[in-house]
Amino acid sequence: MRVLCVAGLDPSGGAGLAADIRALGFLGIDAYPVASVLTVQNSREFVSFEPVKTIKIENQIDAAFGEEPPKAVKVGLLGNVDVIRMLSARLRRLPVVVDPVFRSSSGFELIDQSMLEAYEEALFPNTTVLTPNAHEAGVLAGMNVSDVESAKRSARIISESGVKAVLVKGGHFTDDKGTDVLYFENEFRILPGPVFPDHVRGTGCTYSSLIAGYLAKEYSIPDAVKMAKSNMRFFLMARPALNDEQTEVWQALDKAIDEIVHLLLPEMIAEVGNNVAFALKDAMGPEGLCSLDSRLILKAGRVITLGRPVFGRDSHVGRVVLAAMSHYPELRCAMNLRFSDDILVSATDAGLDMLQFDRKEEPPGESSMSWGTARALEEGRADIVFDRGSVGKEPMIRLLAKDPEDLISKLTLLVGKHS
Repeated sequence: MRVLCVAGLDPSGGAGLAADIRALGFLGIDAYPVASVLTVQNSREFVSFEPVKTIKIENQIDAAFGEEPPKAVKVGLLGNVDVIRMLSARLRRLPVVVDPVFRSSSGFELIDQSMLEAYEEALFPNTTVLTPNAHEAGVLAGMNVSDVESAKRSARIISESGVKAVLVKGGHFTDDKGTDVLYFENEFRILPGPVFPDHVRGTGCTYSSLIAGYLAKEYSIPDAVKMAKSNMRFFLMARPALNDEQTEVWQALDKAIDEIVHLLLPEMIAEVGNNVAFALKDAMGPEGLCSLDSRLILKAGRVITLGRPVFGRDSHVGRVVLAAMSHYPELRCAMNLRFSDDILVSATDAGLDMLQFDRKEEPPGESSMSWGTARALEEGRADIVFDRGSVGKEPMIRLLAKDPEDLISKLTLLVGKHS
């Protein structure tokens, strides 16, 4: 999967295309990086910029489209009117996220009146999500934007240019700092969040690229924005603390979630929701487990999740993994499925080995997930461990695997026989 990124080249690597590539890579998506402006800057100052010739930008886009077509587009810093109009004509059939860059963080002005008019007349009518900060929203709406209420008014005004959704970022608000305002389909959604330290650069580029990535994954606009907002803190602040093995586990699970969401049938979603967990090789507790912080659920008959993989969450499915590993260390991945005899028949047809335990035999104070899994696996290795429930406890199927790739293979077999 690819996302086309048309943005400035920052030689310090903090913002622009470098930030776009990192953010999309975080989602397991490859970028087509197209340089629109060459800048001279670092973390302390913005010295100068030079727009790339429009024909060169168009040639870069042509080269990208000659490979795998992108699923979405992120547009950042642009250098002149011709580029703006060219992009508006070229990108009409794709989800487009525009992060309007009007001036650098050090106050260097990057836009003039003719460019502003070109944005409003040409590019915005073809924009899926526009992500201005408070200053940019104020320029576009012709008013001062400093808090949630003024952001709402500006977003409504900006939407009149034809933008499908306007996200006013609140990092520069005087009040409610860190709270963003999304205006979409005549409704406002208020998104509170953290305020990042001043030394953290590229937040706007990262945010808009994450949104483009989720749109490429076919999330709705509100869900794409919500997921991007949720992942910002983890991406910018927490991820550098992960070691190599944790990063590998996180990326493998994150990459698998989208495929699992598309594979799962509505009748496989449990009443309590579904979760997926993947453990480090030496996991002994929640700190060694990576699982979703929000479960897979049904929404309007469609399987969705607004969760993201996190380490340290004490999930029921995580306990299943630890119990499985106590008998078979290679079984480091698992997910739960709604119980039905039809699914068990499909599992048999798919050639999956199954074991059962009885919750009525569960000792007081034990966890059904960990005790039952361990009890069943005493009889041997299995792909599925299930129970038929008991008073107040939902019956459940647990699919066990070596890793997310193995889990998807087994789930594919199961779904294929059940469809």
